[in-house]
Amino acid sequence: MTEPDFKRSVARGIAWVGLASSLVALFDLVALALILNFWVSAQEFGAVSIVVTAFGALQLAAELGLPAAIVGRADPDDDRLSTIFWIGILAGLAEYGLVFAAAPLIARAHGEAIVGPLFRVAGIVLLIRPLYTTHQALLRRSLRFPELSAVRMAANAVELCTKVGSALAGAGVWCFALGSIARELVYAIGVPLRARWRPRRVLRPRLVRPDFRFGMRSTGGELLFQLYSNLDYQVVAYAFGTTSVGIYRAAKELVLEPVRFVSNVVTVVAFPTFARLRDDRPAVVEQYVAFTRQNLAAVLGLLSVVVVAGEDVLGVLLGAQYAAAADAARILAIVGVFRALSHLGPPLLDGLGRPDQSLRYHVTAALVLSVAFVAATHLGETFFAVSVAWAVAYPIAFAVLMGMVFTHLEVSVFAYLRRVGRLVLCIVAAAGAGLVAHHLAAELRAGVRLALSAGVMLGMGATLLALYEGFSPRAIVRALRR
Repeated sequence: MTEPDFKRSVARGIAWVGLASSLVALFDLVALALILNFWVSAQEFGAVSIVVTAFGALQLAAELGLPAAIVGRADPDDDRLSTIFWIGILAGLAEYGLVFAAAPLIARAHGEAIVGPLFRVAGIVLLIRPLYTTHQALLRRSLRFPELSAVRMAANAVELCTKVGSALAGAGVWCFALGSIARELVYAIGVPLRARWRPRRVLRPRLVRPDFRFGMRSTGGELLFQLYSNLDYQVVAYAFGTTSVGIYRAAKELVLEPVRFVSNVVTVVAFPTFARLRDDRPAVVEQYVAFTRQNLAAVLGLLSVVVVAGEDVLGVLLGAQYAAAADAARILAIVGVFRALSHLGPPLLDGLGRPDQSLRYHVTAALVLSVAFVAATHLGETFFAVSVAWAVAYPIAFAVLMGMVFTHLEVSVFAYLRRVGRLVLCIVAAAGAGLVAHHLAAELRAGVRLALSAGVMLGMGATLLALYEGFSPRAIVRALRR
C-alpha cells in the first residue's frame, strides 16, 4: 500500500468508525432513556449493572490476547488462524462453565437473588463471541473498518430493538441481557461473512505460543483497564447499595461511556496504524497529534454540556431521581478529558512494540484507583465520594502514561500543547457561551433550558472548529466516500 493510499485508508477508517460509534452511542442513549424512564427502577438498574459491567473483562480473559496478536504480529497462516479460532471456542466454553457455577455465590455476596440467573443468561455472550473474534482481527489488520462498521451499526440497531421491545413486553431487567445476546449474534453472523475466512480442522497450540506471549502483554493491559474501569460499580454496590449503584452508573454512563465510544473511533484504527508506521517516527508523531485533535474535538463538546447542565441532562433524559448524580457527573466529566487522551497511549505503545509499557500504565491505574475506591467508601457517605476518587487517583496514572508516550515520541509537552491548544480554546469559548445561555434560561423548563444551552455550546463549538481547525461535515462526508 502506497503512503497516499495508507493515509486515505486511515482517514476512511476513522470516518466509518466515527459514524458507527455515533449511531451506537445514540442507540444506547435512546434505549437507556426509555428503559429507565418507563420500565426499570434505579434499584433494578443497579442490580443488572453488577452483572453486565463484569463481562468486558471476562470476554477479554477468554480471548487470551490472541486476536491482538493477529493484528500486531507477522502475517498469520491458516493453521495459526485456525488454531487461534478453536482455542477461543474452547476458552469461551470453559469460562462460561465457571460463570455458570459461580453465579449463585456472586448473588449471595451481593444479597440480590436475581444476580445469579442474570449472570447465567448474560454469560451466553461468552459462547457467541469466539465465533467471530478471529475474523474481526483479520478485518482490523487489513484496515477494513467500513465493513466492520456496517456490521457494528446493524448489530447495535438489533440490540436497541431487542432491549426496548423486550422491556415493553414486560421483561424488566432481562432486557439488558437479551439485548447483549442479540447484538453478539449479529456480530457472529455478519463479521465472518465480511471476512470470508473459514477455520480449518487444525488445533496445534505450539504454533501460537509466540502469539500468546505477545497477545497477553498487549491485552493484559486492556484486561486491567476493564477491571479497574468497572470496579467502582462493585464498590458502590457493596458500600452504598444497589439503588446507589444504579444512580451512579447513570451519571457515569452519560459521561465516561460517551468518552469511550468517541475515543473508540480513533483507538480502533490507532493500533494497526501505529504498527504499520513504527519505523517512521515523524509519521508516528504526526498521526498521534492528528488522533489527539480528533478525540478532543469530539469529546470536549459532550463533556462541556454535562459540566454546564448536569442536572438537566440527567433529569430530562433519565428521570428526576437521577439528577441527584449531577455533581458526580461533573467530576467525572473532568476525568473524562484525561480519559479521552489516555485512550491513545496504549495503542501507540503497543503499535511501537512496547506492550510492556502499556501494561505498566494499566497496572499503575489499577493500583491507585483500587486504593482510592476503597478509601472513598470509608471517607465518604454517598457514591459521590467514588467520583472524587476518580478525580484524585486517575491523574497519577495519566501522568505515568504520558511520560512514556512523550519519551517515545521525542516530543516536549509544550510542543504537543501548541499543536492542540487552539482547538481546546475553541471548545472552552463555546462552553462559556453555553454557560451564559444556561444562566439566562434559568426560569425556563428543564428540557427547554437543556436544549438551549446545549444547542449554543455544540453549535458554537462546531462553528469554531470548522473555521479554525478544519473539522466540518463536508470533510467527514469526503472521508466516508474515499
